[in-house]
Amino acid sequence: MKDLGSIYRATKLRDMDSAALVFAIMHEIDTDHVDPAQLRNALELATAAHLSQKRIGRAAYPVDPYIVHPLRNVLRLIRLGCTDTDVLAATALHDTVEDQPREIVSILNESRLTDGPNQQAALDLITEHFNTETSRLVAAVTNPPTDGVLSKAEKNAAYAAHVAEVIKDPKVFLVKFADFVDNAGSVKYLDDDAKRTKLAAKYAPVVEVFITALNVNRSLLGLNQSGLDAIDARLTSLSTSLALP
Repeated sequence: MKDLGSIYRATKLRDMDSAALVFAIMHEIDTDHVDPAQLRNALELATAAHLSQKRIGRAAYPVDPYIVHPLRNVLRLIRLGCTDTDVLAATALHDTVEDQPREIVSILNESRLTDGPNQQAALDLITEHFNTETSRLVAAVTNPPTDGVLSKAEKNAAYAAHVAEVIKDPKVFLVKFADFVDNAGSVKYLDDDAKRTKLAAKYAPVVEVFITALNVNRSLLGLNQSGLDAIDARLTSLSTSLALP
């Protein structure tokens, strides 16, 4: 029988569905340093919270279950050499408080649901069910609301400024990098020219933000040289693919 782990390791992220991603994560984590139970709980909670959501994908796979996005991000970090359980758990949960706070509260403690946004209650429950650090990282990568009267250029600038501020923290850098790469890297696959141009304008300036932060945080990320080289290469590739004509 073939080693199943080696099959997953040889498979590119973009070629995996949600089931393959979960099994790959379980095969590829460094169990000497990562708490598999905490990570598994985060993966399961994120899957349940995002169950009703879909995500626009590539031309060949136009619609995916939303959960493939955080799952890819987790596996991406594992393949970069990340062995921080809180970083990986927060990566799995990174969009839950921003997009699905009611679902998080409903799953973890329905009695604490309110008629409000429920984001703080969701963060409090993540703290209680995981720990303060996982919750802190999720909060850091949760985008703040933007003023509806801002122009598109002003919203893009606010987004870039928010990213620049939060990724000063090395752990937040890793969570946000995985998210950014997955979002920005999918732009070139979009069939809609107008949407592709719009998102390229949003993401292109942020590549330099990550490059600057990487140069500051490089020795603090807990990655080996091959992981750092892979981040360098990915950012260089994004600089090219997001370049506007």
